[in-house]
Amino acid sequence: MRARGARGPELARADEVARLLDARVEPRLEPALDALRAAVASGDDDLARAVLRRLWAQRPTGAAAERAAAFERILDGRGAIAGLELRAECVWTADPGIPGAGTCVVRLAVRSRDGVARALEPGPATLSLTAITVDTRGNSSHGSEARSFEALARLDVPAEGAVGIDLAQIPLELPAGALALRLTADVRLTPGTVRQTERALPAQRVPVEHGELVLLAGRLLAQGPAEPDELARGAAEPDSRAGELLEVALRVRREDRARVLDGLCAYAQDPARVERLASALRWLAPDVQGGADPSEWSRWLAARAERVRAGERRTEPVLPRALEPKLADR
Repeated sequence: MRARGARGPELARADEVARLLDARVEPRLEPALDALRAAVASGDDDLARAVLRRLWAQRPTGAAAERAAAFERILDGRGAIAGLELRAECVWTADPGIPGAGTCVVRLAVRSRDGVARALEPGPATLSLTAITVDTRGNSSHGSEARSFEALARLDVPAEGAVGIDLAQIPLELPAGALALRLTADVRLTPGTVRQTERALPAQRVPVEHGELVLLAGRLLAQGPAEPDELARGAAEPDSRAGELLEVALRVRREDRARVLDGLCAYAQDPARVERLASALRWLAPDVQGGADPSEWSRWLAARAERVRAGERRTEPVLPRALEPKLADR
């Protein structure tokens, strides 16, 4: 109709038909769009990229092209976020006048993983703070609070180095009679925008590694960090005591905890040793609801041991079967 020089009402009808056609997804493209939507929703970005490449090869137009482009922006945004390392940091400043007291500044720190400069514009944020105090008997007390923030300031992340923003300033003091205090800071960011080469992309999933600060009683601090196998060796001693094992666990560095817990899996079927380790396990694995029940910790250690074995099996090389020699009949 346009080619024939349609005017007035005829041209308006032609424009309406064109809009309807643009809004319609061609049936041949619907399976690919459904597969793309499912892959993006499940977080399988590699599969989503493969489906998207096949979809673009079919030269979609109208609504199909718009949807494909929208999914592509989501994937590109995830890729840009994957190139960033975000973590909550707990920066401690001791009070020179009061032993065991000081101020912890919680900050959100961001750095580039791949040497590419980006800008992150987060949405509103939530900071969750949890404090755990352990006394000489292994008893623990918990306290928590949450703070909300409007959309955080833009973070211009350089290609090298880090940039950060302070979120909270918290005065802390190790209570009298306590062996240790652990403060955990968990930052959650709502969707925002990440900019890369002046291209604005959606930042929908922005993981932030939680921050942690541990204050120890002076005598434990003087002993220095525990060796990764020190707790397992202590538990192997027939006359080891729960309090001694707890004090070793309190000195385990954060980066060594997983390795230490793996080493304790050997005692999963030893109720007496697990009972002595219960307080130490509560400190090393605070997310586990094991309490003081040795049977719960035994089951948890057994399940962890199985996961470790399963991981080792997955990393073992698969060798071809030896071929049986075929002997000629004599």
